[in-house]
Amino acid sequence: MSIAKGTYPTRLNLGCGYDVRPGYLNVDLHERHDPDLVADVTSLGMLPSGEFTEIVAQDVLEHVERHKVDVALTEWARLLAPDGVIQVRVPSLELMFRMLAQPQNRPAEEAAKVIHLMYGTQAYTGDYHLAGFTASVLEKHLNDVGLQICRADVAHGWCFDVHARKTQVLQDPREYVFSAYFRVLGRAADPDGLNHFVQAMRAGMSREQVIRDLEASEEAQILREMPFYLLGHVSADRRLTNDGQRVLEPVQNRPTVRQALSQLKAALLG
Repeated sequence: MSIAKGTYPTRLNLGCGYDVRPGYLNVDLHERHDPDLVADVTSLGMLPSGEFTEIVAQDVLEHVERHKVDVALTEWARLLAPDGVIQVRVPSLELMFRMLAQPQNRPAEEAAKVIHLMYGTQAYTGDYHLAGFTASVLEKHLNDVGLQICRADVAHGWCFDVHARKTQVLQDPREYVFSAYFRVLGRAADPDGLNHFVQAMRAGMSREQVIRDLEASEEAQILREMPFYLLGHVSADRRLTNDGQRVLEPVQNRPTVRQALSQLKAALLG
């Protein structure tokens, strides 16, 4: 079965559940959600290639078996028009582990809430979490099918909420800076850092230099030398901050940073 071109919106809402949106072609596996199209979102051969300018896939990809994640993303990239954008929201294993490590989540009742987020509600078939993501894993999956992250945020404190464009090269400096932050630091760009780098790029800074400067930040050094979930225990003045100047502070000749790392390793890792 195929759907005739022009009989549907050019925006697609995959795995919509009860979030049926006007102006979108809403697709879900379960008829009880009353979508426009009942179908497996990993196999949408009834829809034509390159027709959708926007695709939304919120809280969907984690329900796909791990070995089918690339299959699903390849199918979604096929549907996306050139230069179109897909929004993907998935749980972050790193952020959930950080939540689980917090003292207030040590009691069984609180830990169970975080574990619920990790594994899903499990109320019916398809409501189980079968795949997990870190920033680097998510970016690689997207890049492998020709999608470039052009915006990245954190939703609810534990989900990656990213927009990815179907293109080989991001043209907008703002989109490139979002992509660079996610690639190097695994997080959204803070407003001051975003503005700093966008202005620098418009004044002539190369893309390669943006990456080098982020990699030279103290925050990046800490991420290279310590477990991710310990980052919150490092004082703010030792991390990349919202100060547009401090974002560029190099790690060279900063023994206090190395001392802080050594002290944390000794205290927390033994």
